[in-house]
Amino acid sequence: MKIITLIIVLLMSVMTTFAKVSPVSYTENLTELARAGQLTPNGNFERETDKLADALSAGDLRSPAILDSLGKDQATVVELLAYRISIGDVSGELAGKQILSLQVKRIFDESKTTAEANAKLNLVLNEIAVSKNKTILFVDEITNFVGKNQFNQNLVEAVKKGKIKLVAGSLYSDFNEKIAQTTEFAKLFNPILVGYKAEQHNKNLAGKSNNDQYRGDNVSPDLREMMADKSGAETVEVIIQAKDADNGEFRRILRENNVRTTKRIGDDNVLVANLTLNTLQTLSASGMINYVSPDRATRSTGHIEDTTGVTGLRAQAAVTGRAAYTLDGTGIGIAVLDSGIYAGHLGFKNNSNVSRIVANVNFTDSTTTEDNFGHGTHVAGLVAGNSSFNTNAYKGLATNANIISLKVLNDQGIGQTAWLLNGLNWVLTNKATHNIRVVNLSLGGTAIDTFTNDPVCLKVKELANNGIVVIAAAGNLGKDAQGTKVYGRIHSPGNSPYAITVGATNTFGTLGRGDDIISTFSSRGPTRSYFTNSVGVKDYDNLIKPDISAPGNRVISNKAPNNVMATASPTLSPAELNTAGATDSMMYMSGTSMSAPIVAGAAALLLQVNPNLTPGMVKMILQYSAQPISGANTLEQGAGQLNVEGAVRLTKSLRTDLNFQTAAILGTTMFPTGGVAPTASTAINGTTFGWSQIILGSYTSISGENLISKFQPAYLFANKLGDGEVVTTGVFSTSATNLTTGLTVNPNIMTSNGGSLASGTVYAASGVLTGDGVLTGDGVLTGDGVLTGDGVLTGDGVLTGDSILLGDNTASMR
Repeated sequence: MKIITLIIVLLMSVMTTFAKVSPVSYTENLTELARAGQLTPNGNFERETDKLADALSAGDLRSPAILDSLGKDQATVVELLAYRISIGDVSGELAGKQILSLQVKRIFDESKTTAEANAKLNLVLNEIAVSKNKTILFVDEITNFVGKNQFNQNLVEAVKKGKIKLVAGSLYSDFNEKIAQTTEFAKLFNPILVGYKAEQHNKNLAGKSNNDQYRGDNVSPDLREMMADKSGAETVEVIIQAKDADNGEFRRILRENNVRTTKRIGDDNVLVANLTLNTLQTLSASGMINYVSPDRATRSTGHIEDTTGVTGLRAQAAVTGRAAYTLDGTGIGIAVLDSGIYAGHLGFKNNSNVSRIVANVNFTDSTTTEDNFGHGTHVAGLVAGNSSFNTNAYKGLATNANIISLKVLNDQGIGQTAWLLNGLNWVLTNKATHNIRVVNLSLGGTAIDTFTNDPVCLKVKELANNGIVVIAAAGNLGKDAQGTKVYGRIHSPGNSPYAITVGATNTFGTLGRGDDIISTFSSRGPTRSYFTNSVGVKDYDNLIKPDISAPGNRVISNKAPNNVMATASPTLSPAELNTAGATDSMMYMSGTSMSAPIVAGAAALLLQVNPNLTPGMVKMILQYSAQPISGANTLEQGAGQLNVEGAVRLTKSLRTDLNFQTAAILGTTMFPTGGVAPTASTAINGTTFGWSQIILGSYTSISGENLISKFQPAYLFANKLGDGEVVTTGVFSTSATNLTTGLTVNPNIMTSNGGSLASGTVYAASGVLTGDGVLTGDGVLTGDGVLTGDGVLTGDGVLTGDSILLGDNTASMR
């Protein structure tokens, strides 16, 4: 007892001594030093400082950890951020903050034991905690306090609960040995590599950059209009695609023109910035940017098992080398970039009642990852829902796939380009962790910039180059206010040839497919994004889109409780769909937002059957097996309506012993020894139809059995199906390097008669998409509808979900 009393007395004496010492004496205010001109910023660490600023602004409870090989660069990065804060060159989340550097050496020099050092650190933590997140603490030797053999419980708890903003520093080797190996500590930190380790990492990324040539003016058309019509002093939020974002001269131009960079997109040379219109011309003439465009706002775009042919496919029999399995997307990660997901819905749990939402990240200005808008929950249910409501009537396609929820639309269903870019970059960074093979983008904005310049389209290409299938909604701008058909209103990023762009069909609520038509609202091609050439002429992309179509009118799927969409329009959520309570309720929605996730779920099933498929092969299989809809032309339906039964059967006929991306060359057989092409027709619910047996290039359709029997280099990650066509003096043929012989090119846009091989009548003659026909300006395409050009540059200016409240007023799912 005497010993315990003595220990208490000694501890009280030590704490009393510490209490007399100001915590400030153990810190150095880097922000104040920068304001006083006592810090010299080192511009060689712009990339790392961008990543540090992004990490501190993101709302992630993990603390950024700056890791280097020699221990000399950690403070340099933090000092550069302090300098940026001092001059206001940071996002709003960091404005007004101060960075205090913990004097670790002094603490240990003045402490006889680790307990004393911890007590001094606790004084600093208490002081910072009352600053209400106005202070960021930099600890440049974090392994003294956290990790193997070192532990400050107060520091760990403060980081876990978000009570302090912490930037950690460490030698790469020390961090790996003392922190990274222990899950409890590793999950506290988000590593940022600098110096030699960062150089190694960046070299690994070098082969993943986009190789498309930027075309035309390096300032987007809508920004040019603003520069001509508004005061040069007006400020705008933009996406700058720099040639080298770390170049000292480029950074000097930004600082001298008071450009505030608010984010950097991963390791890309892409910056989100605020600048004046006058500065745009300076950047344009500097020779240091590839392209600059607005940080456009974005919005969401709005029986499935039976009508797509999935129901009879669930039980897959054993085959050589593979046991029997259930076709439900098991093992495949699907990223849904939308308004969030209501994680409590029973449809997102597995058979063990465990949530299949394996990651849930918010990139918006909302304070929660929850889906208060209601769009993302409905979309995710169509991709991978497994609800038992109404005797399992409203399941999605990939019912056991893992779901990655990335919130890029806020609680009003509106987003920003920067949010979407950050979400797509997160997918690239975490692809291996969650085996993300499919991305669903049920959202879009007005497609203005050519796909070779549009930052979102370039990021979509990067995902495809990394083996990820990207599904995009076409949009819901297929008719004007008078109900007249409108062409040329495909949304971005659906204008990317590397995405599988999906239009909407109307099934009239029947399981049979004989009465299916294209929904009137579904956006029609061609793509009208463009660049302006050197003589001021607009050069339109004019790509055939959509690629495929799928049910999207009055579709039932999972409902987020009390969501904005259902509250605004109660008819979307009738009483009969809400008898299961909040955790398993349903609602109606319409739009290509609903069509896209159905195709995304189908893509996941194909990858479960054969994980070696490339994104190009997935697009080919979906198009080749699609059902042509009679009376619809290629610019309305793409290759036809989704046919999961045919797509799965075609996928099962292909080799599984070949990594197509690395081992296949022109003409490699895709059927196993003794294998033959599957029968090119499908029967679903009493309707038998032939497959389209075509793929769509940029301006043509291509047919022939060699598309499925022989490997085509056009299917490789870095390529697109349009690389298989060549046009010479108005005559189309196949590319000898990207397609085999034995294929036929049809250069006409066809109105289908419901048969295969693009049979039907000519809707638009050969060459209309490449400039030889009547497809110009804002005129009439051929007579049944109006072609929009760029006359709606500002449009609604918003990236949104591609859903609409009521859809076509016809029969719906039951």
